[in-house]
Amino acid sequence: MQRKEAKLSVWTTLFLAATICTGRATAQEAVPSPVARIGETQKVCQLTGDIDWETGQPTAARTLTNSGLDAVDLGYPVEHNGKLILLFGDSWPPPHGAGPLAEVIPDDSVGVTTRTELPNSESCLDLVVHSRIEGGRKKFDPATIIGPVKVKQGFFNVPSGGVSVEGSLYAFFWTNHCSQPNPLEPAPESPLQRPAPSAQCPETDDRNSIGRGVMARSDDAGFTFSDVVKMPEGFVYSTAVNTRIQRDLPEEQELGVFIFGVPRYRKSVPYLAYAPIETLADQASWRFFAGRTPEGKPKWVPKAEWRPSPEGQIYAPVGDKDYNVGEFSITWNVPLHVWLMMYGGVAVRVAPAPWGPWSEPTVILGPTDHPGCRLVMTAEGCGNRRDYWPGKRRGDKFQPGGFYAPYVLNRYTRADAEPHRATMFWTLSTWNPYEVLIMRTTIELARPGGPPPRIERPGFPAAPSDAPTQQNEHP
Repeated sequence: MQRKEAKLSVWTTLFLAATICTGRATAQEAVPSPVARIGETQKVCQLTGDIDWETGQPTAARTLTNSGLDAVDLGYPVEHNGKLILLFGDSWPPPHGAGPLAEVIPDDSVGVTTRTELPNSESCLDLVVHSRIEGGRKKFDPATIIGPVKVKQGFFNVPSGGVSVEGSLYAFFWTNHCSQPNPLEPAPESPLQRPAPSAQCPETDDRNSIGRGVMARSDDAGFTFSDVVKMPEGFVYSTAVNTRIQRDLPEEQELGVFIFGVPRYRKSVPYLAYAPIETLADQASWRFFAGRTPEGKPKWVPKAEWRPSPEGQIYAPVGDKDYNVGEFSITWNVPLHVWLMMYGGVAVRVAPAPWGPWSEPTVILGPTDHPGCRLVMTAEGCGNRRDYWPGKRRGDKFQPGGFYAPYVLNRYTRADAEPHRATMFWTLSTWNPYEVLIMRTTIELARPGGPPPRIERPGFPAAPSDAPTQQNEHP
């Protein structure tokens, strides 16, 4: 308790200093200032594929040779029974062809590591991908939902997050989503409203541009999932945090499992709910965030009273530019004693509690870091580097890469030698190359005289909805 009170004292002191410096003093808890990135964000290693796109050298995992996995994105990390499970997205080569079945047949690979040493360029994460021998060849074994409830798990129908509870692995799946969706715009008052239909996406309950979320349980470390539960209204692209396994968490936040979800992919701000650990699968026991009191305390309502609305958003967006959360992770950062959300391409917000108040975003990796031909493909090409999307070329122009799906690998987060700093390791998807990288970033809590943050709004790759067309072209 003494250690927890000391950390709370540091956090309070920093908040008060930030409030004095910015002149923002309210009846509510002070809004934290954005964190500052210290130095550059660095690539540690390429996690997936056989050949490192930047260096041309073999990757540590050689996932194509060892597991039949050539290329992939996402890789949401879940701490589970001493292992780190990585829930990947659409995986190459896909185990299906084109057409309607391409959105149905499972194609999301799963990785696992028991490594506790920090990732490095030589051995990366010691990743092993679930695989099997078929026809004399190794093939990745996709996470597969079994049982009477049929769930689409093909192109652009992917796992969005997961959590370990009472010895079982729970994953959240985004499904009934068109592989070529129609464009979405922010719609905070009616976030589940579908756009006009098109030939590629009819906007029916079975196939639409919003999709829906389900939760399922695995008792075999992610090979198979069952006991499907439809997610509550608005929790379309979701993930969760089990507070029981978080160290040094404030007692008033030890509420069970926090569930975060966005209703409108990359055009939303997350909603929040919590569930008792013993009744995670029973949504009648969930309580949903419905805003904060004038004193800054969270207001909770039962499912019967819950409706997606701006009051349920965990922070107030500054115009449409802040409705930009799609793939995201929210973790409890022990060294800094803050909740940390990482999203977009690539930004970080921090808060003292899941319900806020949340800071403005700090960009920790973006175009000003000159990633071209270092991390991603440029429109002009990158010499003889592999082009993962040859069908997207327009004349002599290549499909550029971009940043998305940044997920914190919290088991590797470390306190820095300098006070109020922490170093994080996290996954990053880059589109072209269509692989997952391990990155490293050091951040610092705001303090008087400290380095200024980069307050920007993160962007995304140019055309992620074209993935299925291009994946069908992949050998």
